[in-house]
Amino acid sequence: MKVLFFGRLKESIGLDQVEVQGVKSVNELKRYLNENFPILGKEIFAIAVNYKIINDDASLKEEDEVALIPPIAGG
Repeated sequence: MKVLFFGRLKESIGLDQVEVQGVKSVNELKRYLNENFPILGKEIFAIAVNYKIINDDASLKEEDEVALIPPIAGG
């Protein structure tokens, strides 16, 4: 599956996307990301799958597009 990074998440890891295989749930994806990009463990972000914000217990499929979205702030 394609995992997209935005905002400060993209800046923190220096990538805008990665391909991930063999992950079946959002919880598994979070574990994978924390192992491969430990800096993400300190970040707050929402997860969207195919343009919908989802919960940590949601299932994932290989063809899904996952976006990690940091909080949006401004003034």
